[in-house]
Amino acid sequence: MQKLSLHEDVFDALKKGKLTTIRKGRRNIALGKLLFESASTKRQQIVEVVSVYYTDLANVTSEDLKNDGFEDHEDMREKMQRFYPEITLMDEVTVIKFR
Repeated sequence: MQKLSLHEDVFDALKKGKLTTIRKGRRNIALGKLLFESASTKRQQIVEVVSVYYTDLANVTSEDLKNDGFEDHEDMREKMQRFYPEITLMDEVTVIKFR
């Protein structure tokens, strides 16, 4: 089964309605089952990937920004710098939608 790691605070967001994850670069994620694993504890959650698309960070839809917990593109860029310090709005990202 395909897997992705989530930091603890991001993992907690799954319980609060997080339905999208955005990753820098082009990730090979298939539709179907995906296992989220916490980065530092043993928590896991299986979700169903329903959509994957690739775009520049600047072109992520407003709906997907909100579903990942961001207010707008600038908020997303600033918060993603925690994981990707050099990220810019021109970088390609993979948007993974799940339920």
